[in-house]
Amino acid sequence: MPVSIAEARAAHDRDWFCAAALMTVMTCELIWLAVDVVAARYVAYAAMLAVVPLSFRRLGVREGYLLTLCAMLTMMILWLHDSPAEALAVALDQAIFLMAFIMLVGLMQQAAMTSPAILECGLYLTKQRAGRRYFALFLGTHFMAQLFNLGVVSLLAPLIRRGTEDESDPLNPIREKRQLNSMLRGFAWAVVWSPTAVAPLVLTTLLPEAQRGPWIVAGLVIAVVVMLIGWAEDRWQHRDYVPAAGTTNPPFPVRAYGNFAFVCLALLGLTLTGMALFDESVVFGLMMASPIILFCWLAVQNGGDWAASKARLAEIGLGHLPRAAPLAVTLACSGYVGRAAAALIPAAEWSAALGLEAWPGWLFLLSLAVGVAALSQFALSPIMMAVFFGSLIAAVPELPTDITWAALAISCGWALSMTASPFATVVLMIAGATKHTGRELAWWWNWRFTAATTVFLGVAFWLLA
Repeated sequence: MPVSIAEARAAHDRDWFCAAALMTVMTCELIWLAVDVVAARYVAYAAMLAVVPLSFRRLGVREGYLLTLCAMLTMMILWLHDSPAEALAVALDQAIFLMAFIMLVGLMQQAAMTSPAILECGLYLTKQRAGRRYFALFLGTHFMAQLFNLGVVSLLAPLIRRGTEDESDPLNPIREKRQLNSMLRGFAWAVVWSPTAVAPLVLTTLLPEAQRGPWIVAGLVIAVVVMLIGWAEDRWQHRDYVPAAGTTNPPFPVRAYGNFAFVCLALLGLTLTGMALFDESVVFGLMMASPIILFCWLAVQNGGDWAASKARLAEIGLGHLPRAAPLAVTLACSGYVGRAAAALIPAAEWSAALGLEAWPGWLFLLSLAVGVAALSQFALSPIMMAVFFGSLIAAVPELPTDITWAALAISCGWALSMTASPFATVVLMIAGATKHTGRELAWWWNWRFTAATTVFLGVAFWLLA
């Protein structure tokens, strides 16, 4: 049915107010983190709650389910918790933080979407010959995700699909499967060490005693071994595959990757500056740097043409922000549910009942990782599980292993869930860009890889603990 002028105007007004509410949440969260203005916190509360009705027409079953779960947990806290106001305030704080974080970091992705250098980098990765393609896509996705996040999947999945859509070539379905697997695995295992991924940054706020230095080093080593496991599994599974002869590697786009590296260095410099100026964490520094990177990157892309940059900013404000509202609601609800559910569980009593202190350290770490991955099979968001387990661990009096390795284990569980669960966001994004289902991508294509990496994690955690 055609949309009337009145309906179109009403939709435009809703999008405008939704964008304004999201920008208010981002701004107030930065003010609160930087200078502790209490009024900014309450304005952020109101703006976050306003996003739900303003984006209601865009919300789906997932958001409805999460909002219902939030309401149920709120009632349970009011009924059962000894300090309901304090517990709800903590849950709301987590919700605001995650909504602001995902929207702020997503601003860099919007600049990358229109970057010719990023497109050139992506084309180079997908055009590698068979002998180098797995490592090229794994590592390329792995490192581009540091800045581009899920945007690298939005870029590469259509490129892979476009390069293998010729059905007259019987090798193309195999090429597509191998490339999609390489990209998915490279993206998934970046979270175990990434300085910009949501998982480690959320856990850093929940577990401030965790040391990021050893965590990043151990995560990098784990990611390298996982890459080799994935490569071996890929070669074994397609051992009868004979690649086409005569293919050559494209020339390395030095300038494009140089530009990408420069943006990464600028992000690092701005993040460190924000941390030093306000004596805050890397999380705050990254959040503060993201809009600055957006403005500067767009200015460079448009050759200093302010009118073009202004038009693109307007498009992001009135187009991207309202469309991203469901994701913002999902992350906010996940943070709220994780904190609220943890508040209802007496962590100290459960720890004593399970005899947690006597557990072997490696078994405890492996249980955390497998627990996050297993619960993701029930469409529970990995971010929700990370917040939940992180909150529980923070409340346990004594752990059987170092808290740094506990945080690493949770982020490893997040990585496992992205190749094990058909409900993972990255799997759903790839499914939407191709003709494959989430079950096919996770359960049928990657079950051997997930099983092998789980066994390896047991060994890695034994060595760490």
